[in-house]
Amino acid sequence: MAEVHPFYVSATGIRHDWIQDGDKFRIRSTQDVTPFLDRNKAMANHNDGYTADRTMRRVATIPDIIGLKWLNEEGWDWRHASFDPDVARKLVQKLNDPDWAYLRTAEGRVAVNGEGDIR
Repeated sequence: MAEVHPFYVSATGIRHDWIQDGDKFRIRSTQDVTPFLDRNKAMANHNDGYTADRTMRRVATIPDIIGLKWLNEEGWDWRHASFDPDVARKLVQKLNDPDWAYLRTAEGRVAVNGEGDIR
């Protein structure tokens, strides 16, 4: 039978547990994303996401556990989107996918320009 031992809780609220099963172990990471998703929905319903001068637009808030999921399962770190065009394209694909709509804080499509910047 596996034993679960609290390992640590990160500053961003991800709880990591050490799970020992005989001579094998794994780390389980969890995070309550409800506050993030509630805030995303409220922001999406608030306005179109643009600043008053319309020079910037918010598009999403991504809980760290989702980024960790993408890193573990797909091998890319969404935090690198600002300097890695390939990661920017992967992130834009996720943000435009209806399956990930709950990450969005404003309607509309997200795109990557020729320099790899997210727009």
